[in-house]
Amino acid sequence: MGWKSDQPLSLSSPAVLGANGFVGLHIVKQLLEGGCIVRGTVRSASKGEWIKNKFSAHADHIEYAIVEDITKAGAFDEAIKGVDAVVHAASPVPDNLDGTQIYVPAVKGAESIFNSLEKSTTVKRVVLTSSFVAMMEPHEHGFTYDETIWNDNATKMVKENPKGPKGLPGATYYLAAKTDAERIAWNFYNAHKGKLNWDLIFGPILQDEPNFSNSLVYRNALLEKAGNLANDHAGFWIDVRDVAKAHMLSLQKDKAGGERIFIAGGPYRWQDLRDELSKRNIPGVLTERVPGEDKYDIADLSKSADILGMTYRSLGDTLVDSVSAYKKSQEKK
Repeated sequence: MGWKSDQPLSLSSPAVLGANGFVGLHIVKQLLEGGCIVRGTVRSASKGEWIKNKFSAHADHIEYAIVEDITKAGAFDEAIKGVDAVVHAASPVPDNLDGTQIYVPAVKGAESIFNSLEKSTTVKRVVLTSSFVAMMEPHEHGFTYDETIWNDNATKMVKENPKGPKGLPGATYYLAAKTDAERIAWNFYNAHKGKLNWDLIFGPILQDEPNFSNSLVYRNALLEKAGNLANDHAGFWIDVRDVAKAHMLSLQKDKAGGERIFIAGGPYRWQDLRDELSKRNIPGVLTERVPGEDKYDIADLSKSADILGMTYRSLGDTLVDSVSAYKKSQEKK
């Protein structure tokens, strides 16, 4: 999503909100390698110092701002002061998917950042990291997803639920949170005259601990016994390095301003992950195949190609790097 960008873009000092997250770290890495001066937001000084140490080779180009509570009005006022672009990649994804820990922080956090952005006189572009779940509604397999699709079903279920966060599965609140947070962004943009949607992200881990999606891949591809799950269509996948690349391109490409852009490496089933890892002789992969139909949805990625010029890593290469990084993170424990 872009605004205040009537002039040609020349962005060199972006802020990355949620800089110490799985996606945020890769975005910071690529921006630093591209010569930007990056300010990352974190929740504590210890996390900020960890990031500075992580990117010590770019010590004079990395700084951090502490935002302890992203839901407070004005929480990002100081964090984005003087920057020329903002990448909003801060949103909770707790493993237990407790609705109380997901919906309010995601929605209030979105309201908070755009409240701060309204006061800014320097920001020329905003890139919001959304999710494929903001597009995902019940459909028969073979459905084509593009940027016009919204997950209004989850939002409706949450708003009409009389029992509050305990009345629905946590996953429903996650879907609704991503959808409503993105709606807030677009409402703000339309009121004030690049946004990216992705699905399950895996790839190399820059944190000390594995993220939720890499852990999920490791369990389902290597550890779980073959069953119905293996042949389920699980959605779309993308390499985290391609996610970071798309963010950087969204800051650089003039035409990305005001656009909702769907990015994905492709559709997948858990069985596909096992097959790819087995081809590469990765030890520990469960090779048992589960009979079933090859049912996939379709991703219309024409905007990501036309506007950003995106191409994507292969599933096999992404998985090999992902599993290798996951195993290394476990060896450190």
